[in-house]
Order: sequence, then C-alpha cells, then structure tokens
Amino acid sequence: MIYLLLNILFGSAFMLFIKWAHVRQREDAITIGAINYIVAVFLIAPFVWNTAAECWTNAALLTGAANGLSYFAAYFFVIYAIRWVGASSTTVISVLSILVPIAFGVFYWGEHPNLVQTVGIFLALGALTLIGGQKKSSRSSVAKPGIAPLVLVIFFLLCGISRLAQESFKYLDGAAEEIMPYNFALFLTAGIPSAVVLVARRKTISLSELAFGFAMGLTNFLQTLFILEALQSYPGFIVFPVVSGGAIILTTFIATQFLGEHLQRKSYIGIAIAAFSLILLQDVW
Repeated sequence: MIYLLLNILFGSAFMLFIKWAHVRQREDAITIGAINYIVAVFLIAPFVWNTAAECWTNAALLTGAANGLSYFAAYFFVIYAIRWVGASSTTVISVLSILVPIAFGVFYWGEHPNLVQTVGIFLALGALTLIGGQKKSSRSSVAKPGIAPLVLVIFFLLCGISRLAQESFKYLDGAAEEIMPYNFALFLTAGIPSAVVLVARRKTISLSELAFGFAMGLTNFLQTLFILEALQSYPGFIVFPVVSGGAIILTTFIATQFLGEHLQRKSYIGIAIAAFSLILLQDVW
C-alpha cells in the first residue's frame, strides 16, 4: 500500500507543478515539459549504471519505450487540451483512461475483481466524471469546434496506452529488478525528442523554467517508479482507480486551498464518492 500512497503523492505533485506554472504565466509550458523528461533521464542514470545485463530484457525496454512515447506525445496534447476545454475537463479525461488497462486486465489477462471491488470500480469511474469541474470565470477556456474533440480523443488514447504499457510490463513477467531499465527506456525515449524540441525552438531557458522542469522530472520519475512497484503487488483494476481517485482528491484539495481554484458542487460530491470507492477497492474483501 505504501507504493500506492507514494504514487498518489508524486503524481499529484507533478500535476500541481503544471498548474502552478499555469497560474504564474511566467514559464513556457513546452519548455518545462521538455526539460522534465531530460532531467528524468539523468536522475535515473546512476540507478542503472551497474544493473545486471540479464535485467535489460526486451519486455522492459519495449514496454518502457512505448510508455515513453505516449508520455512525450500526451504532454503536448494536454497543453492544447487545457487551452481549449480547460484543465478540469482534461483531468477527467486523463483519469478515465484507466478504462484501457482495466479492460485489458479483465478481458485479456484474466483479472477477476470480486463483487465489492467491482462496485468500487464503477463508483470510482462515476466519481471521476463528476470531479474536476471549475466555476466559470473570465479566463475560462473555450473549446475549439471540430479540432478540440479530436485532441481530447487522442489524449485519452495516449494516456490509456501509457497505463497499458505499465501493466503489460507486469504481465510480460517484468520482475522488480527490471523496473529501473524500464524507467530508463521510458525517459530516454521521451527525453531524446524533448532535447530535439528545445534545440529546434532556440528559446532562451530561464532559471525558473529549469527549476520547474527539474521538479517535474523528479516527481515524474518517482511516480512512475512507484506505480510499477505497486503493480508488482496489486492487479491493475485496483492500482489504477486507487491512484487516479487518490491523486484527484489530493490535487483538488491543494489546488482549491492554495492555487485559487473554485469547484462546482458536483465536484465535491464526486470527491466523496471517490473516497468511498477507494475503501471498496482495497484487496481485503
């Protein structure tokens, strides 16, 4: 359970850094996103320096690379999704992507949630459709007709692919010793095109952008590490709803208390339902 809690903590921190930068409006979102992936590569390099050769398996490298490609692409889609439909709707779509690994787990890998856990899954999914709505303001984003729905669908699929890659690693017999090679493949795959983006843009990078990028890279690396550790002990139908619901509860609390967000009443109802669903999803029934 400690890995689930740590993933919730660092996953929330990653989203809150993006939100904080958005509120400040001083840092370029693409720049700090690119720096984040490059920083993560250097952070993980010392951990894999002496990794045994047998840990560098095809399962770890291929699923890690797939996760990295989806991470890289999804970050740039999330920028436009937030711009066109708002951060709240984008967050809901992101967490609803847990349907992808849950569906594969049940129908392809033979995972079998019991009755109570099944109720918890449906409650969590229902709660996620309620959470995230902000009260309208003069700075609210407006959806761009035609293009916005396509961006949202692609963003949903990319988030689902990243979660599916994480669970696929487990079912391809990815051992705990292969988690670091997986993460190295993930962030190297995302870091190389990120470096190309920074060079191609030829934009001067500020110290605050470096600071945000470093903080995001650290939290991104840790939240990915801990979700892989959690998947070693729990099935995906428990891990993904718990971390998604838990991260939204924590993120929403901090955003409303410290970053000036004001939620609709239905969001608070959704948070309460999500909290109850987390109890049902515990592997103790």
